[in-house]
Parts: sequence; C-alpha cells; structure tokens
Amino acid sequence: MRILIVEDERRLNDVMHDYLMEAHPEAHIDQCFDGDDALEMLGEQEFDIVLLDVMLPGTDGFEIAREIRKTSNMPILILSALGDEENQLRGFDLGIDDYVKKPYSPKLVVKKVDAILARVGTTNSGMIQKGILSYDEVGMKIFVEGEEVILNKKEWELFHLFIHNESRVLSRETLLNKIWGYDYFGDERTLDTHIRRLRKKLGNASHYIKTVHRTGYMFEVA
Repeated sequence: MRILIVEDERRLNDVMHDYLMEAHPEAHIDQCFDGDDALEMLGEQEFDIVLLDVMLPGTDGFEIAREIRKTSNMPILILSALGDEENQLRGFDLGIDDYVKKPYSPKLVVKKVDAILARVGTTNSGMIQKGILSYDEVGMKIFVEGEEVILNKKEWELFHLFIHNESRVLSRETLLNKIWGYDYFGDERTLDTHIRRLRKKLGNASHYIKTVHRTGYMFEVA
C-alpha cells in the first residue's frame, strides 16, 4: 500500500505519518510539505490514497485535486482548516472522497482512510487478464506475473491507450496527439523514450508492445 500525506505543517504531517504506520506497518508512506512537490510526486507514481491539505506553499490542495482527477480515480481525503460548507462543497465538486476539518483526531482519520480503501477495494476488485499481465483499469494498477508495476502518469496514459486499441496499429502521430496533445511540437524521440521505459517496467510482458516498422506501435498479447 502506498499513501501520500501532503501537509506543510511538519508536526501534523509527522503525527499522521506515525498513526498510519502504526495501523499499517506494511505500508509505504510518503510525506510532502509543498504543493508543487506533491504534483511532481503524483506525476511520477500512483498512490492508493492521498491525504491532502488545502492551504499549501505553491499549488493549493484544490488545484492538486483537480489535476489528480484529470487522469486518476485515486482516493483523495482532504484535511483542512477550511471547514466551512462552501469549501467542503468545492472539494466534493472536484471529486474528493471525504473532507475532514482541522483540528482532527488522527485515529478518526485512520478509520476514514481504512473505510475509503475498503470501499475502493470492493468496487475495483475486478482484474482483467491479458496473458501474464493483469490490470485494474479503475484502480489504475498493473501486475506482471503477480508483481505490481508502478507507472508514472504518461506511462499509464500510453498503457491505457494501448489496451483500448488492442491489435490495432497506432501511428506515432496518433500516440503523440492523444497523449501529448495536438499542439505538441516536440521530438518523436520523446514517444520512443516513453515506450522504451514502459516496456522495461513491463518486464516479461514487454513484448506485448510491438514495433510496427515505419508506422508506430501495437499492443497484442501473443
């Protein structure tokens, strides 16, 4: 289990970290104290849940939640001193899972984390199998031969596009337009680099992503 705590007040961050570690000693818990750093971390890996303050240095918590929801259903629990109805409604409009007003009981927060994870686990329990690769599209989890593979945001978007176009050749232009946008003017080598990294992470399932000479790529289980 991977948990991210985004809270600029170090004492609160540490306390929440300790309570979560006591409840889930097997978990990997990352701590972040700045909104911009949080966005960078969230762009590099997927977490099972993020505990998110609103008033942060750099990017604020509402904007972070908005960015998360553009590409992920990752559970979000807001912990904020902004406990009025307007801000709570704003959070829920952005698609968060729960909102807790400061000051809060760390024990209560742990219970809320457990309840959210249990609910998500029940909802997203269906895995789709493709050869030695399995994935949970809603939970955004991928496993190769039973071992979880951690993808960053662009790698997941590529994987998602491939699995929805299985056995169909996707040109480099199509992949660049779909993933990087139609206004992208960068080098095609950026795409090739991301494909190479994705294949490396998929390990023994890397051959499912096939290179089509002079055209692009295709995802096919064979």
